[in-house]
Amino acid sequence: MEIVNIDKAGRIVIPGALRKKLKLNESSKLLIDVKNDLLIIKKIKIEELAEQLEKDFKNIDIDIIVGKVRSDVKEEIRKKHPSVFS
Repeated sequence: MEIVNIDKAGRIVIPGALRKKLKLNESSKLLIDVKNDLLIIKKIKIEELAEQLEKDFKNIDIDIIVGKVRSDVKEEIRKKHPSVFS
């Protein structure tokens, strides 16, 4: 475990030993989230994520899902702001 500072631009430095251990470099992608005051930083590999998504959605028609979501969003807006669609 390491203690690091945040600079004026909001950047943190990941200590060299941790970068080496996780094989991080300037092109590494990190996913950042917060849960219960805990900052979570996870190394991700975009190519592996894309491959997994392709497998997971192989037999699913994404256009149908997108259309349903858009329809649901419009309906919610209509309910909350009826004057927008009059």
